[in-house]
Amino acid sequence: MKVKFTLCLNAFVSIFFTALISVPLQVSAQQDSSVYGKGLTRNAIESGMYSGFLFTDVKGIRLQFNGFVQADFIHDFMEIGNAYAMQPSSITTPTVHDGNTAFSIRQTRFSFTAYGAPDYKGRKLKAVLELDLWGSTSGNPRLRHAYIQHGKWLFGQTWSNFMDGDNWPNVVDYWGPNSYIFTRLVQLRFTQSLSKHATLSFSAEQPGGDIMIPVNWVSRTVYPDITGALQFDFGKSNESHVRISGLLHPIDYKNGKGDKKTNIGGAGNISGNIYLSKDNDVKFQFAYGSGYAKYSEDLSGLGYDAFAHAFDKRLYNIQMLAPWLYFDHFWTKSLGSTIGYGYLHLNTKDLNMPGETIKDTHYASFNTTYYYTSFFKIAGEVMYGRRVNVNGDDGNDIRAQFTAFFKF
Repeated sequence: MKVKFTLCLNAFVSIFFTALISVPLQVSAQQDSSVYGKGLTRNAIESGMYSGFLFTDVKGIRLQFNGFVQADFIHDFMEIGNAYAMQPSSITTPTVHDGNTAFSIRQTRFSFTAYGAPDYKGRKLKAVLELDLWGSTSGNPRLRHAYIQHGKWLFGQTWSNFMDGDNWPNVVDYWGPNSYIFTRLVQLRFTQSLSKHATLSFSAEQPGGDIMIPVNWVSRTVYPDITGALQFDFGKSNESHVRISGLLHPIDYKNGKGDKKTNIGGAGNISGNIYLSKDNDVKFQFAYGSGYAKYSEDLSGLGYDAFAHAFDKRLYNIQMLAPWLYFDHFWTKSLGSTIGYGYLHLNTKDLNMPGETIKDTHYASFNTTYYYTSFFKIAGEVMYGRRVNVNGDDGNDIRAQFTAFFKF
């Protein structure tokens, strides 16, 4: 599958650049800025607030190419399963004092954006294809975003509507806070502006439960997830916001007797970015519900939406609490620091789950970033992760990371 994807990607890139050299191009190169750091924050990068190289008027479509090269140099002082992102759920329990060093370029990213002429009603048209090198330790491409946006409608894979994609703390670790609601899903989304300060959005998102079930049970995909979000922007230039989002997550399965059943997971999420001054921001999230671990940065893919024993007739949703709080500060236009903490708690006491099941994870980090220009920075970050199991076993890890980053 990876080979096919790589071949398709190579073909796409070849066709893309062949098309570019066959027509007259106007290329806008990067210009340095007097405000270095503000354009290179993690939030600016993930939210698509920065531009790249613009190729204009290619058969009526404007094409933009951008991305960045990032090199990470990581050392863990204790044993952890994920050597490239601080994932507390992968920490060995009890703690094993066996360090590891990893050098990586996996965060490196490139993106193509196509802008079409508005239709007869003035509705804008855009398509995005974005990949990174997270596919393997050798740096194979991996799809991140692939979507079409036509006016108020979005079709394709991008950040879930249940996630706040505009409140990233300025961390250099790939995943950031363990409790972050952080996932990309294929979806159909509708967004309506209510005023200059309020936006309402709804989406139907990729179905599928992330569950722990006996071997003779079957996970099914029948009903899509449904999300809704209301965002309020405020401040002199709408630089602050609070977002309230909700999720209905059908979990479809067939039990050992062949009965087809559906659990309904659900959660609420309050998040935002509060602009305190030109050099200080507070970013936060508070999510709570049951059966929604699929949307968790730390737990996605580990089966923590719901659980069933072999003798059970139905699944039982797992309740989850997921808050985090971060503070971003700029000392000067070229020097900034970020500090914060995330906590994830699973309520499993009544489910009689195995002793090695996760009960809590913790995440804390501090970094300092130096911005040489508006497109090159280096950063040093120290992270702490902790995992606590149902049986009381716990494990810890301390990680140090140095990163160099160049945007184009």
